[in-house]
Amino acid sequence: MTFAYHQIGHSVRGLANYVLDYAEQQGFAHSNMGINKLAYFAVRALLIKRNRLLTKAKIEAWEHGPVFRELYQDFKASGDGPVRTRAKSFNPGTRQFEIAKIDLTEDDKRDVVEAITPLLPLTASQLRAFSHRQGEAWDRVWSYKGRANPGMEITPSLILEAAYQMQGDFGEVR
Repeated sequence: MTFAYHQIGHSVRGLANYVLDYAEQQGFAHSNMGINKLAYFAVRALLIKRNRLLTKAKIEAWEHGPVFRELYQDFKASGDGPVRTRAKSFNPGTRQFEIAKIDLTEDDKRDVVEAITPLLPLTASQLRAFSHRQGEAWDRVWSYKGRANPGMEITPSLILEAAYQMQGDFGEVR
């Protein structure tokens, strides 16, 4: 099954910073694992709801769920504790690393907030369990019995296929 989607190409670091800032405004802090899951669920929600892929960043299936390698690397110094820093990107114009930003449309902001708000009170372990549900994209990659999946990539098409098969349409996905 092949699915078409519109690739937006935002920085996953900018998305993570947006999610961290919003979570902080709501009184929540998240660990590296938590922010990886929240960013994943934001990407997943916009992909399913409006066929919009927010970032070109590769999503990998690691033992503890979907991971953006860039975010893991940027926040690993936080260990299991709350991430208090922000991800940085290199600006070739200034030749400096700067806090990554994202320029979301108002609709994208609304949809990201709608996707992550109910998840903010969850612990990283609860978010992990949510991402590990049977039939979800992570489960399909991690439990794959066929030929190897180099890099254990969770592709946008796989996210859409899992959502379609779990729900039968692109309405509310459990």
